Amino acid sequence: MLKVLYALILGVTIVLINIYYYGLQKTIIYSQVIPNIIAFIAILAGFYLSDKLKNLPSVYNNVNLGFVFIIISHANLIAFFITNQPLQVLSVTEFFVKLPGIALVLIGMKNWLKIKEEREHKLKEQEEKWKGIVEGIKDIIVIIQDNKVKYINPNVKDILGVKPEDIIGKNLSNLIHREDIEKLLSNKKTPQKIKLKSKNGQIKVFEVNPSYITYEGKPAVLGILRDITDKVQKEQELLKTKEALEEIREKLHAAQKAAKVGYWEIHLPDLNVKLSEEAMAIFEETEKADSIPFEQFLEYVNPKEKNEIKEKRLTAITSLVPYEAEYRIYTGKREKIIREKVQILKESSSNPIILGIVQDITDIYTIYQKVLENEERYRSLFEYSNDAIVIADIDGNIKDVNQKAVYKLGYSKLDLTILNLKDIFEERFKKVFKEWLKRLYVNGHLRFETEVITKDKSTFSAEVSASIVEIKGKKYIQLIIRDITDRKLAEKELKLASMVFENALEGIVITDENGIILRSNEAFTEITGFDKSEILGWKINQIPVFSLRGNHFLRVWHKAETSDRWQGEITGLKKNGDTFPAWLSIIKVKNRGETTNFIVMISDITRRKHKEKKLKNLAYYDNLTKLPNRPHFFNKLKSAVERATENKTKFALFFIDLDGFKQVNDTYGHEVGDKLLIEVAKKLRSSVRKDDFVARLAGDEFVILIENIDGKEVLKKIADKIIKNVGSIYIIDGNEIKIGASIGISIFPDDANDIETIMRHADSAMYHSKLTGKNRSTFYADIINKR
Repeated sequence: MLKVLYALILGVTIVLINIYYYGLQKTIIYSQVIPNIIAFIAILAGFYLSDKLKNLPSVYNNVNLGFVFIIISHANLIAFFITNQPLQVLSVTEFFVKLPGIALVLIGMKNWLKIKEEREHKLKEQEEKWKGIVEGIKDIIVIIQDNKVKYINPNVKDILGVKPEDIIGKNLSNLIHREDIEKLLSNKKTPQKIKLKSKNGQIKVFEVNPSYITYEGKPAVLGILRDITDKVQKEQELLKTKEALEEIREKLHAAQKAAKVGYWEIHLPDLNVKLSEEAMAIFEETEKADSIPFEQFLEYVNPKEKNEIKEKRLTAITSLVPYEAEYRIYTGKREKIIREKVQILKESSSNPIILGIVQDITDIYTIYQKVLENEERYRSLFEYSNDAIVIADIDGNIKDVNQKAVYKLGYSKLDLTILNLKDIFEERFKKVFKEWLKRLYVNGHLRFETEVITKDKSTFSAEVSASIVEIKGKKYIQLIIRDITDRKLAEKELKLASMVFENALEGIVITDENGIILRSNEAFTEITGFDKSEILGWKINQIPVFSLRGNHFLRVWHKAETSDRWQGEITGLKKNGDTFPAWLSIIKVKNRGETTNFIVMISDITRRKHKEKKLKNLAYYDNLTKLPNRPHFFNKLKSAVERATENKTKFALFFIDLDGFKQVNDTYGHEVGDKLLIEVAKKLRSSVRKDDFVARLAGDEFVILIENIDGKEVLKKIADKIIKNVGSIYIIDGNEIKIGASIGISIFPDDANDIETIMRHADSAMYHSKLTGKNRSTFYADIINKR
């Protein structure tokens, strides 16, 4: 604006100078002056507008100088019409001032036109280049002006399936929802998300960062729409995954809390220990801290186990060696048992992490101990039951038997476990086995009588109680087999009672309720020598045959009166004075509850006693090894307990199980195995004193009873001698065989004061020898001390 003022002052100055030099005209022609003044004002306006060309120096300088010349000449023209200025002066200023000024303005305008053309050309080139870039971008680019789509690139067809020409010129609401229009036209600088519907109806999500531009000389909004549908879907999936992971984390946290599992970690090289919440609960650490020192963490461990755990942890830290361990801690309130498993986490980008998983297994350990006790109790009841017990799977394959079954059936325990139930029962059972199994499944329990076949093909009558039992989630058949041979015989005798008197080989005497003899048979005469007519009317106790041992018969008779029957062995006296072993039976006969008679039966059992003596040897000694067998051993053990209790002495029980014997049987056969057992029996006999009792229980199990012991050192030497002798090489049928012996030792009364317990403890000690390496001996007391 100052420029125009200066130009005005310049023009007025020129007019005043002319007035000063030439003076005013007497008559001023205003019709010529006023238009020139107006023209002068127009020139000043043009001079003012020339400032807009300042950014174009080559144009601005020419135009600005030209206007100055024109202003000077035109001010002189106005002065010419109001002063007496000569025409020559006017002609000079018009020719030498105004014309150059006009020329300079024209030259400036020419340069401006040239620059404008160059700019328009560049702008067109840039527009073409921009269009090429826009159409090459994979995003949708849209220009919006007056709520209408002024431009949209061809990518809209690839992305939304709509042609650009179907959108350009249309109202924006045809393409975008009203709420999204507001986002698109907003002045927010952050990216906005809008939704567009494709031609096939699919909703797609776009990210747009709108910017304001000038398009075709008018304000417009430029929007670059980037398709982020897949990204949004992935973000949603990621969010769901994150939520699921969070839920899993919470469940895992709850599961860890319920299972009493936690963890600790050491980020090497730092030795501070970080505890999880669950671990803090396990160790009952009330003070929350980011970490605790390594040595402080060790203070939880039981002092007896502290050094061992410290060594394991230091080895894990220094040598990166994982480990597992169990130890006890005392939290100040109670003792806990902790199971710890340590792993090494290695990452290439960072130092290793020592991760320790800890679990409070106190309750588990307690339950496990109770289970062991129950199993031991059941095993004792199972093993020492008076009835044979057989456990089989649903197909009838025998899985386990007790010692009574081994004894009654004549097989070893191993042999029985390869048999089927059908192999130990009579032929009839095989035919009805499937039907029997169905009935057992329906009823859950069956009781029946059958004949049991032993190893030597002999049979005995048995009452079988069968039931379905579940062991560790699996169903089995349990059979309790009771020998009812004696009962069967008694029943048979009752059925034949009417024929017995006349045809029996036993001597029979029938008395009245007071013991007065009413009748006797021929067999009685043959056995005793007393004729039936001689003794008729006698009181039963008057017959010499029954009076050899004084009042003994009266006591027997009294027992028969009170118990309805009596039978047993007595020593009888014949008429000729000879004595003989006799089997006496007394039966009280009742009618409607009243005693009517007594039946007395007597048999000469001299031959049977001879046979029993032979059978006793067979019954009490093992056929294979000639060692005392199980019944003999238990009789001996019972006597030893009685003597030790009475005399306040001690004895030791060795429970021996051969190591590797099953492999010998499997490799060379049972014949070689039997020969090996014979040789082992000899080794055992030679390894102990003459008075020590060696017996074979079953299979490869042996026992040794050593009475009047002095101390454990002597027992240890005997055990070492047994292990050495049994462990020597055997040559059987050309085969070189090597076995071992695991020995369990229990001492009466230090370890137990009854037969069942001392047997169980010796067996437990033997199993400990098995579990700790085999071919060794273990005292039961040592196991208890370790616990």
